[in-house]
Amino acid sequence: MRTLTEPTENDNIECHLQQVGMGTLLCRAARQTGERTTNEVNPTICFNCDAGRVFRQVGCDAITPKLRIFSMAGATQIDLESLFCKIRKKPTTLEYCSSCGLANAETTRQIITTARGLFQAQGFHSAYQDIEKAREAIRDGNFENAITRSISCLESVIRTCHESLNHPLPNKKRLTDLWKSMRDVLQFGQVDSSGSLTNLLNSLSGAVLHLSGLRNTLGDAHGKGAYRPEVSAVIAEIAINTASTLATAIIRRHNQIKGKSDD
Repeated sequence: MRTLTEPTENDNIECHLQQVGMGTLLCRAARQTGERTTNEVNPTICFNCDAGRVFRQVGCDAITPKLRIFSMAGATQIDLESLFCKIRKKPTTLEYCSSCGLANAETTRQIITTARGLFQAQGFHSAYQDIEKAREAIRDGNFENAITRSISCLESVIRTCHESLNHPLPNKKRLTDLWKSMRDVLQFGQVDSSGSLTNLLNSLSGAVLHLSGLRNTLGDAHGKGAYRPEVSAVIAEIAINTASTLATAIIRRHNQIKGKSDD
């Protein structure tokens, strides 16, 4: 057993293995192998567990620990035997995970987290599923699928906006056509009378066109020839960051238009 550090009120204790039970916090990975072992945890246990540290510091939820939690005299102790990486399919350590090439940049994690929360809160369920699959794909090193899912996320947001405002989709359902229709539906031209936003939107139309091209050439939505192009984590992160940022702005504007129509 090791001495555990007590977290402060401001310390983050989040972990992908946590589960809220009936008035208590549970660990899905805790092995119950005897009378004194339990799956009930507390902030101190979660704060000191290396699986949670990987999740908080690296942003990876592909780590599962082999651990037992003991309840003795009203106190709990943790016995962490090992960490296992589901991606590499072998034991790992916090130190290795911190230097892993599959770890996303902090800005990417923040953008994805913000977008996921917005999709969930505003009822954009298809977009939430798409970005969740994109997040898992980029985590697992499946960069082709991460690109495909990222662009699908943007498409889902635009389609949901049309449905929410009772506007028919354009005859052609390509991403560029959806984007063009969305600009009219959400009245982006009325946001800024100076014309500066229009110039930016025109530039973003080019970005949308190139995102669509990324999916066609580097994503896994279509078949490839004899030699598949190499897709790097950099390209996948650009795709998911760009799609998430655009989708977030679209939802913000959608809520403004929706609010006016409901008045």
